[in-house]
Amino acid sequence: MPTIRRATAADYPVEAFAVRTVSATLVVPARDEAAHVAQTVMAAEVMRKLEVVDRVLVVDGGSTDETVLEAEMAGADVVAASALHPEFGPVLGKGDSLWRALGVVDTDVVAFLDADLEGDVGKFVRGLVGPLVLGADDVQFVKGAFHRLDPDGAQPDDPFDGGRVTEMVARPLLNLWRPDLAAFYQPLGGQVAARTELLWSLPLLTGYAVEMAMLVDVVDRVGLDAVVEVDLGTLRNRPRPTAALAPMAQEVLYAFASRVLPEGAALEWSPYVRPRRDGGEPVPDPATVVERPPYRAD
Repeated sequence: MPTIRRATAADYPVEAFAVRTVSATLVVPARDEAAHVAQTVMAAEVMRKLEVVDRVLVVDGGSTDETVLEAEMAGADVVAASALHPEFGPVLGKGDSLWRALGVVDTDVVAFLDADLEGDVGKFVRGLVGPLVLGADDVQFVKGAFHRLDPDGAQPDDPFDGGRVTEMVARPLLNLWRPDLAAFYQPLGGQVAARTELLWSLPLLTGYAVEMAMLVDVVDRVGLDAVVEVDLGTLRNRPRPTAALAPMAQEVLYAFASRVLPEGAALEWSPYVRPRRDGGEPVPDPATVVERPPYRAD
């Protein structure tokens, strides 16, 4: 198994950022996260005031609850993903929100942090941006690793804390066809950071396909030596039912296949459909995965 550069969030205490000269934006994608987003934003805002990052930006993916109000009251800048590049039509899930947000990021580094995490958010932020703003100049990308508490309702001592999609879909694919990436502990983790110029140079897939495709594309572009996996510690997020995870798994599989199939092989997105036991007409999952273009061509 390949060796991956590793660090821990503890390697980047708050006081170390006093010498920071690299600018950084924290982007928090959110949709219907009114119950969690304020807590995340308030902790991130503390990091901004301590000059760990320069800006906290919440990108709303079309919430129908009070997510926007909660985020604004907590101190974040909030922008509707639908207002960014409206010429591309409706926002197609998380990956599309991330891609659209890149268009309004003007700092050297950008970090992405999910809105629904329970844990030491300040430590998460420091761990993500630390290797890029305080570490070696050759670091281009940071992948956050973590121990999930009670993943998908499993027992606390269950070693498969990546969750069902990670352990039953993503990891087998990596072991079989991309063993150079199999050593990443949380290959689908949404907590990542990068040189903004790097992400501007890459296409991004929409929906839940974004993390898998981004990992493959980054390593193929800059190599494993330019990537650091940082242990962020422990966190908890909401378990999801199989009905929600199955379409997600298909998006991850599609992302992987889109990157590893031989050039020219046909691959078109089809919605997730499950037959009904009563023989009635099945209803396709509404998710659609498309590829958004790089902001800047090589």
